[in-house]
Amino acid sequence: MPQPLSGGNRRRTHAHLDELKPAQAPGSIVKTFGLCVAGWFVGYLISCVSSIAWFILGKISPHQPASTGIMWATAIYGILFSIVAAVVGASFCRKFALGIGAAIALNIGVVGLWSWYSTPADTHWSQAIAIFLMAPAAQFGALFRRSDD
Repeated sequence: MPQPLSGGNRRRTHAHLDELKPAQAPGSIVKTFGLCVAGWFVGYLISCVSSIAWFILGKISPHQPASTGIMWATAIYGILFSIVAAVVGASFCRKFALGIGAAIALNIGVVGLWSWYSTPADTHWSQAIAIFLMAPAAQFGALFRRSDD
């Protein structure tokens, strides 16, 4: 039985159509997957290239002891670019923005852990920044681009 509209005595004659959803277009799953992979790749590329540029242009060794000021500057720079990377990456497919952000964050964390493990005798301040600050910042950055669409 049709339900009345909130405006008065008129009844909705096609209320059953409200629950219907459009069928997925052929290839839409592949397109969505491709956009998510592209978002992850571009986002991680932004994070990776900006980090490499920071250490090369600043002539900073990530495996040697550094001053507190260098560590703070590296942390702030890394956090900002992780957020930018996640925002850009998540823009590729806003419906799955949190997943793309999680993939970028996981990639940053895994590379930081791998670097920490592969250089046991070196100092690990840059890896700690990547694991404990940059990776969570990437996930946080994806929150800005999420959508319920």
